[in-house]
Amino acid sequence: MLTKTVNLMVIPQKNGRILQLHLNSKGIRLLFWLLSGMLILTAAMLIDYFYIFSVFGEQRALSKSMKLQQFTIKKFHNELRDTADQLVRYAEFDRKLRVIVGLQDIGPERAQVNPLAGMQGEHADILQQLDTLVRDIKQREISFFQLEGYLQSEKDRLARTPSVPPTQGHLSSHFGRRVDPFTGKYKMHSGTDFSNGPYTPIYAPADGVVVAAYYNAGYGQFLVLDHGYDIVTRYAHLSKFEVRVGQKVKRGTLIARMGNTGRSTATHLHYEVLVRDQPVDPEQFILE
Repeated sequence: MLTKTVNLMVIPQKNGRILQLHLNSKGIRLLFWLLSGMLILTAAMLIDYFYIFSVFGEQRALSKSMKLQQFTIKKFHNELRDTADQLVRYAEFDRKLRVIVGLQDIGPERAQVNPLAGMQGEHADILQQLDTLVRDIKQREISFFQLEGYLQSEKDRLARTPSVPPTQGHLSSHFGRRVDPFTGKYKMHSGTDFSNGPYTPIYAPADGVVVAAYYNAGYGQFLVLDHGYDIVTRYAHLSKFEVRVGQKVKRGTLIARMGNTGRSTATHLHYEVLVRDQPVDPEQFILE
């Protein structure tokens, strides 16, 4: 019985050896199934590759979207924190204004509290923070509305109330108990000290009249302004007076020069604010 065969010949274009391949029916079927298997395997690998590439692309897009959302949330959280910090500064400004004009603070406890205090980390409840900010902002709006109406009716008194620093310089000593530089013992410091160079200008912090300008053994060259409404400011350790007793001054008028006279260890201004003859913290009368 004859067996069907297939002869394959590979003839080169130029001189060379001719290759011959003799395949019988079994060889042909084997070659066919081998090529079919390779084709199916290749197709399966291509399908799997494109599927994995598609899934990876989706995951990459999802990861990028999540990173963008995290960045947006963090940015929003930082903006909330900045707004809260600004609101605290407004609250302090509001409190100082009320001290100056003699109005009761509508929210004394909240004025010193950061609305975001106690909410730590990026996962803090942003909606809760936002609600807190909205309530505090509304409270400040009410407070400033009250202040606006009051200020309009109190222009003269406010013009005579100290509200600016009398000079420039380093705030070297605060109001309150401190160690006396001469005795080394604790003693009440009735004012605020500003340190700067000799002859630094000193200005009136409010409208008033000069009621005293003389040399005092402890205060050195000493000047006093009466602003009315039971408010007096005093200036010590001066090097020079720029006004005379009885002279009326406006806020910002040059009144003296900084010095180192009297009981003093260095050039500075000792600044006092008295309300009804009682020393109070001058920093409460300085609007930053």
